[in-house]
Amino acid sequence: MSNAKLKLMVSVFRRRMAEGETFEEIARSYPKLTAVDIADIEEALRAE
Repeated sequence: MSNAKLKLMVSVFRRRMAEGETFEEIARSYPKLTAVDIADIEEALRAE
């Protein structure tokens, strides 16, 4: 995943989680994300 796409997805996940969705629910709504993509997003969220 490109750095720009990662930043965008982290922003989307952060906003949706703030609205009450779980990380897993959000990840399931993006079936094209690979396991590596999801791990990268999760790691980036933890680093903030």
